[in-house]
Amino acid sequence: MSSRPEDDPLDRHALVVAVWLAGGFVAATLLSIGLDRGSFVLTLSAFGAALAAFIGHVIVNEVFRTVFTSRELGLGLVAAVAGLVAIGLGGLVSPEFRASGFLPASLGLIGLATAVVVYMLIRHGVRGAFDAFDVIRDFRR
Repeated sequence: MSSRPEDDPLDRHALVVAVWLAGGFVAATLLSIGLDRGSFVLTLSAFGAALAAFIGHVIVNEVFRTVFTSRELGLGLVAAVAGLVAIGLGGLVSPEFRASGFLPASLGLIGLATAVVVYMLIRHGVRGAFDAFDVIRDFRR
């Protein structure tokens, strides 16, 4: 059975939600268990699950020949900032987190940021990736 073109955005959205629900659930579970037990490997595995969900989202975008929507970009930015703030506050407030969870969580966030930068460089090239962040040029127009 072939799909209708007007159903493609809905199909894409359903696939993206399915990818992130599965990956996000696994990541949240691994992060909770890893931080509770002080396990370096489980905490890093949580970020690996989030990375796998990001790769799944990229694959869905390629299959449907689309790019990340502005809402997806905004949600990703809010999630990254919330993670950064949570890790920072955890490092300042909790001695247990500082001792066992700060390093793997920091490495995980650095790994996710690196994956996003590599994706942008591969997808858009160096100039296109730079233009995505060049807000000064947008004000000159």
